[in-house]
Amino acid sequence: MRCPACGRSVPDAVRGDAVQPHDAEQTGEIPPVRFTGEPAGPSESSPDSEDWDPDETTRFRPVYDSSRNRRNTLALAGLSVALIAAVVSLAWLIGQTVGARPITTGSAPATVTATPLSSTPPRSAVVCTTEVARSTNTSCAVATRVLSAVRTLGTDLPDKFRVTIVDPNSQKNATYVCSIKSWIECSGPGDARVYVRRLI
Repeated sequence: MRCPACGRSVPDAVRGDAVQPHDAEQTGEIPPVRFTGEPAGPSESSPDSEDWDPDETTRFRPVYDSSRNRRNTLALAGLSVALIAAVVSLAWLIGQTVGARPITTGSAPATVTATPLSSTPPRSAVVCTTEVARSTNTSCAVATRVLSAVRTLGTDLPDKFRVTIVDPNSQKNATYVCSIKSWIECSGPGDARVYVRRLI
């Protein structure tokens, strides 16, 4: 089938009324081919139409964007809740581990065995009184002064301590180093030794 106006072939699928030749001759124009129920001119949704609204194509975008933003917000909220729960669980687990750890105590201090008291002076000692004795290379006057110096310190004595007296013979200061034994044993110049009985 050929178009009577232009002489070109028209597909069989195209239906519509063609313009008569005499109409074309009178007007001198070739009208557009009209299809079934539709005008051949620009449609309302075409950019060439006067009624075309460029915002019509994007009228659903705000709805889509708000829906997407809402989904993102919900996802972030869920992630935050999961993270907080993980932190709380980890803190609880650490607390349980620390609480279950056995408490270790330091080793017990070594028991100090106290030297027993004795009323008997050491062997080979020369007894001056019931409270003091001496070695053979010193005198009871020196021993008595050492006794007085020790008694001024009281009964709560350390294991080792020093006392200083004035030697009655030389009138010079003499220092004695004392240690706690069955008696208090003090060693002085010239290896002189004085033994003082301990008090309870």
